[in-house]
Amino acid sequence: MNTTASRHGHDVLNLIADASIPFTIKTLHAYVEQHWGTNLHFHTCKLNDLSLDALITFLLSRNKITLDGENLHTNRDKICHH
Repeated sequence: MNTTASRHGHDVLNLIADASIPFTIKTLHAYVEQHWGTNLHFHTCKLNDLSLDALITFLLSRNKITLDGENLHTNRDKICHH
């Protein structure tokens, strides 16, 4: 059976927040593929089975991450803690 790994969107939020050099969407993709694999989906408290691009779009729409030019930043005030 072929299973697809799933990580919570909070993992991405924390990764972006804790980075010493800001991620861009391109470098975030590269990091995720290198460290977490290519057969990976994401879930949130509300959504399941998201690609990384779909997760980024969702997080941007909820103002949980923001773009400053090309750099991604986590809006810690918008992160739920449940």
